[in-house]
Amino acid sequence: MLAVSHASANPNLPVKGFPHDRWFGWLSLLIVAGYFMVGLWPFDFHPPNRVTWLTDRPGLHFEPYGIAYDPAPLPVPAPSDAVGPAATFTVELWIEPQDGPANNVLDILTIHNPHLPCDFVLGQWKRDFLLRATTYPLHRTGKIPEVGVDHALVKGKAQFITVRSDGTGTDFYLDGTMAGHFPGFILNAEALNGQLILGNSASGKNSWTGRLLGFALYNRALDPADITWRYALWTQGRTGQLTNAPGLTARYFFDEGRGQQANDSSANRHHLLIPAIFQPVHRDFLIPPMRNIAYDHPDYPDIAVNILGFVPFGFCFLLYRRSLKPKQWVANTTLWVVITGAAISLAIEVTQTWLPNRVSSSTDLLMNTLGTLLGAVLALGIRPKIAKTEPAPESNEGKETAPSLPSK
Repeated sequence: MLAVSHASANPNLPVKGFPHDRWFGWLSLLIVAGYFMVGLWPFDFHPPNRVTWLTDRPGLHFEPYGIAYDPAPLPVPAPSDAVGPAATFTVELWIEPQDGPANNVLDILTIHNPHLPCDFVLGQWKRDFLLRATTYPLHRTGKIPEVGVDHALVKGKAQFITVRSDGTGTDFYLDGTMAGHFPGFILNAEALNGQLILGNSASGKNSWTGRLLGFALYNRALDPADITWRYALWTQGRTGQLTNAPGLTARYFFDEGRGQQANDSSANRHHLLIPAIFQPVHRDFLIPPMRNIAYDHPDYPDIAVNILGFVPFGFCFLLYRRSLKPKQWVANTTLWVVITGAAISLAIEVTQTWLPNRVSSSTDLLMNTLGTLLGAVLALGIRPKIAKTEPAPESNEGKETAPSLPSK
């Protein structure tokens, strides 16, 4: 009788004749190493805080990855000063801005309140000056409420900006003159209750570039004449005449000139820390898609890069897995590849939480996972074509094998 062939029927053995599968495995590892290199570069987890004192006048100079913050929350107005559920306030900012990018709002001043949907922010978008805050009544539309003055900021020019609200609307003053009136834009009463941050957002991802020459905050709305008078005192070097007026919450002249602390000249006597090492007040982990968008539209190029960037991994890794376990269900192999791609992306996004120059984004995680799936589907589509181009293994059909020897 003829002996049974010794060819293995183990489904987990590599397919003979399929392109060198170990090569796809090593290529997958190389691609993953590239992802970590690109996603975490320059690996600077503790960069210096880029805030310096001005040498030619009182003030602070902010550059990317710069921040100054009050370690304690701002004083909350006394119950007798509160005027219902709407905030009344005045903010005075004396700044000298640089040009801002088109893909993000840069935070000049932030009041961080983790209990509200969004922080109080006075920021810059290109040459526009913006106010973003939680409004009253609260509208959960998925968009950050904002108003502002277009083309208000001039590169390298010192400008004194006043923002006030009397509980019925919000007004903007530029160098003592009204520049914008927004009736009905009313802020939540707790919008200005929180931690004061200058030159950046709480997460440290919205660095502003420019000079900050002075700042004051009141828990009441100053009248127009008072706004004009205070503008003259600030800009004409007569800050000594600025008394502690009623409702003054914080005021900084930035005239220390050195050290890691700026002192509040109001009666509250708070202070701002200027740490030597850049460290955000709050770390954002996997920012949801609704928050991870450019100022005026989603960042479509970044979305495309995150999808296409993971296609090679899905393609190579699926070919590698299929070659090792050709009899495994296609769905199982594909799912295994997609989960691996998602895990790699998650590891990168988690690490980016501690990198000031990176953003931990759930959008990136979703797009990377989608790219892995597309790569795996592409590999499944061309794998049969690859197999057809390979020489078929020699068949033993019709050939006799040597008779087996009888067992003893």
